This record gives sequence, C-alpha cells and structure tokens, in this order.
Amino acid sequence: MNLVIVLIIGIITGALPGLSTFAVERHPNRTELLLAAIMRGVLVSLLTALSLKARSPWWHGLGLGALYGLLTALTVALAMGGLKSPDTIYIVPFAPVMGAVAGVLIQKLAFRRSRNTS
Repeated sequence: MNLVIVLIIGIITGALPGLSTFAVERHPNRTELLLAAIMRGVLVSLLTALSLKARSPWWHGLGLGALYGLLTALTVALAMGGLKSPDTIYIVPFAPVMGAVAGVLIQKLAFRRSRNTS
C-alpha cells in the first residue's frame, strides 16, 4: 500500500464536498468546514486502505469506502443536531458516494504493484 497515494486521495475526496461550502453565503466558518471535510476524507481513506488487502477486488474498496463514508457522515450529522440541522441532507447522501470513489481509487492506485519487477 502506498500511503502517500492514500493521503492524496483522502485530501481530494474530502476537499471536493468541502469546497461546496464556499458557494453558500450562510456559512460563517467556511475555512473550518473545509478543513474538517478534508480531515474526514483522509480518515475515510485511511480506514478503507487499512481494511483492504492487496488482492481485494475493486468492489471491496467501493463497499468499504461507502460504509466508512456513511458512518463518518452520520457521526458529523448527529453532532450537528441530527435531523434538526438543515445541513444533514447535504452531508449524509453525498458522503458514501465520495467514500466509494475513494475506495475504488485506493484499490486501483494505492495497491498497484511496481512495474519494475526484474
């Protein structure tokens, strides 16, 4: 497993939904929300990578990434007040999708064998 690739995938998949807070004017703490989204993306990527084996099929990465994405999103949503928070509908559905994307990318890129096998 290439840890640098796992971290880069986590940063990218965390930053993409985090950048959406800059499109909404009612969020006063946009930078903090972006950093929290990046941290959540890195956490999902690390959990997914540590749960996979080198020879796992791509759909294991998809499933584990979606599961960890959903669990971390539910944790964030519950901390923000659950269904009372208007942001819950934006956090929970999108997180498993980004987790699944991260899982597939991790399985395809971070576990790729070196081509220089002599």
